[in-house]
Amino acid sequence: MSTDKLSIDWYNQNSEEYTNHVRNPDDSIYHSLYEKPAMYSLLPNLDSMSVISLGCGSGEDCNYLAKHGASKVTGIDISTGMIEIAKKSYPMYQFQVMDMENLAFGDSSFDFAYSSLAIHYLEDWSKVFKEVYRVLKPGSYFLFSCNHPVSSSMELTRDDDKFSIRQLTRTKDRQNDHVEIVGDYMHRKAFIGQGTFNVTTWHKSFSEISKESSKAGFVITNIIEPNPLPKMEKLSLVSYRSLLKIPDFLILKLLKTETVIR
Repeated sequence: MSTDKLSIDWYNQNSEEYTNHVRNPDDSIYHSLYEKPAMYSLLPNLDSMSVISLGCGSGEDCNYLAKHGASKVTGIDISTGMIEIAKKSYPMYQFQVMDMENLAFGDSSFDFAYSSLAIHYLEDWSKVFKEVYRVLKPGSYFLFSCNHPVSSSMELTRDDDKFSIRQLTRTKDRQNDHVEIVGDYMHRKAFIGQGTFNVTTWHKSFSEISKESSKAGFVITNIIEPNPLPKMEKLSLVSYRSLLKIPDFLILKLLKTETVIR
């Protein structure tokens, strides 16, 4: 299932506001002080590489990849609004409105694939992994980030003016052997956002992520559950303390081997 209309419409309608958010490192601290440093630490040597960024948004990662050696940079995103901003901001790169499940590129077109917090807008990631595997050259990497399964498995049990509580718990009554479960790690489920980010993302267990990527032929070479940079403590003590204990994002680096492993 492709990205739903709710999410596409939100990014189209809020493309300028979201771009301003991303480009302000003190505002987008989950990007600048948490996800991006971890992602960038896993980049291969990009010198003279042709790279593709899936879900490129307003193009900031494309610019970073180019500045760190990539000779040809292509960004795709399903949001027309985000691609329009990317084209205006970085006309030196190639940007296209495109579904990451259906990449309009030939086999073995790229030396490296990158995707930041985009794949979790899809319910099934199998087609993305298959398409990325197809357009990558043998021996190339696919680096991507997504919602962490532990965080997305939690259930919102209270949200009012005083508290916001999300839990993954198992409570057992020893007297009658009754068990109450809050949250669900094992089963795929959608989160339909409200308020600031009115988008739909999907929870997956790590075993499902691993199964879908390996079925396409990829081998997982690196897994990172990021830690926030110390600077976040000054900007948001609550976020900093939370991320030190419970990860929000998961980062995986996949290798396209010379032959498909089944």
